[in-house]
Amino acid sequence: MFFQSICSSNLVVEHMEQLESLAPLMLCKLERIFPPSFFDSMEHLLVHLPYEAKIGGPPQYRWMYKVERFLYHLKQKIGNKAHVEASICEAYLQEEISNFAEHYFKPHVSTKKNRPSRNNDFSGVVTVENSIFNYTGHSSGKGKKRCLSNSKEKHAAHTYILLNCDEVKDYIE
Repeated sequence: MFFQSICSSNLVVEHMEQLESLAPLMLCKLERIFPPSFFDSMEHLLVHLPYEAKIGGPPQYRWMYKVERFLYHLKQKIGNKAHVEASICEAYLQEEISNFAEHYFKPHVSTKKNRPSRNNDFSGVVTVENSIFNYTGHSSGKGKKRCLSNSKEKHAAHTYILLNCDEVKDYIE
């Protein structure tokens, strides 16, 4: 609940001050449960987070996850451990050049830009009579057949088809 209230999009100053006074008490309660080896400087940060949220606003606008993830991506490309910075710069430049050059390839050439999405395993042309069922990809699990149980489900399915199926539009007009 502590982290949920700190990460909410609307912060109330009085609520942050209340969390600021409750943070040491929460740490004391955690010290009863966990052994001393569990605690390091990261657990102590709980004391400072409400003040930081009060001063800086919601933390999701200050998070460094994207930057850290990108730096991790660059660090994976280090080739020469004697010249780390130059190796990272070279890898970054190579990646930028290849991203720029992708725009000038013909459409049939497979690149990062025109690669199909991760969950798309569409491998051919499938013709389906109704456009409403013409989707690429696959389900996330084994398919199950079931009948619509009550009139609300039947009404919802009927309404969905009337609103979204192109073949029905002629009859509606």
